[in-house]
Amino acid sequence: MGRVGSAALSLLALAVVSPWQAVAAAAGNGTAVGGGSPRVPALLVFGDSFVDTGNNNAVLTLARSDFRPYGKDLNGGVPTGRFSNGRIPTDLLASRLGLKDLVPAYLGADLTDDDLLTGVSFASAGTGYDPLTSTLVAVLPMQEELNMFAEYKEKLAGIVGEEAAAGIVSKSLFLVCAGTDDIANNYYLAPVRPLQYDISAYVNFLVQQACDFMKQLYQQGARRIAILGLPPIGCVPSQRTLAGGLARDCDPARNRAARLFNSRLQAAVARLQGELRCQRIGYVDIYDVLRDMIADPCKYGFDVSTRGCCGTGDLEVSLLCNQLTAATCPDDRKYVFWDSFHPTERAYEIIVDYLFPRYVEKLL
Repeated sequence: MGRVGSAALSLLALAVVSPWQAVAAAAGNGTAVGGGSPRVPALLVFGDSFVDTGNNNAVLTLARSDFRPYGKDLNGGVPTGRFSNGRIPTDLLASRLGLKDLVPAYLGADLTDDDLLTGVSFASAGTGYDPLTSTLVAVLPMQEELNMFAEYKEKLAGIVGEEAAAGIVSKSLFLVCAGTDDIANNYYLAPVRPLQYDISAYVNFLVQQACDFMKQLYQQGARRIAILGLPPIGCVPSQRTLAGGLARDCDPARNRAARLFNSRLQAAVARLQGELRCQRIGYVDIYDVLRDMIADPCKYGFDVSTRGCCGTGDLEVSLLCNQLTAATCPDDRKYVFWDSFHPTERAYEIIVDYLFPRYVEKLL
């Protein structure tokens, strides 16, 4: 085939792919992790420690994990600020989408243009929908995460131009994961909110804050938003220790609060779909799969689901989970939880594998 024919075919190829795919290919990221094309141009993540890939490393707070033994099974054992022994849902979802194996933190020191093109995490461990939650532990409030996203869009436009940047944003998947700290570390630990709200009223407040957050994302160009519900908070190891009595049973009050939040958020998301005329805003239920893993760990190949792998597993999290005072279990793959609050990489893998076809696929 002559040069003219080759050029014509090249132009035809560019004509049948979307602008973001052409941009990704030019940036050297047009091939998915497992082969083929990425399902979306980027993954953009907001929320708390379950999806924070290291932003709190740059924040003056005690809510951090940039020290051993965190990350012992990732990156050669060098801590990254992820609250687990390895990869977290942010990374695992990006892999499933064909984007990359690790999603960098937006506040990371060595972000590249390609990092920005294919997605970052704006999440801050310890934050919540309630602005008071982030204040209590000196982390980034959700509003600041939105501010960083606005800044991100300016950087993106500087790389590919405003039109292509808007296309990338509109076709990207947005993941929002927050609310657990509002219930566990604010309402049931701090003395302020229980004086102002009963739990039903507080849940209504959180759901309204979550809806406002999604609306602001929509106003900033988001069109595919997956918002996670809450896990069975009362069955998390630290909450068993704090509220489960001598037997460390699951705390029914915290679990009821989580279920109440989930049911009301799901209904609110359905209303929001109609209000914004956007069907690709979806509620993602993580309560049932994690509750089943905790109740029947052997079914999933685990031995321990009531304690974390770090230290005693009863209370160690963040600074209490350190290599000086907290030894780790011999095999973290046998544990549902890494520390007293966050699952292991293996547990996260099972959760993401369960959720992806049931919820995420519908938003793509």
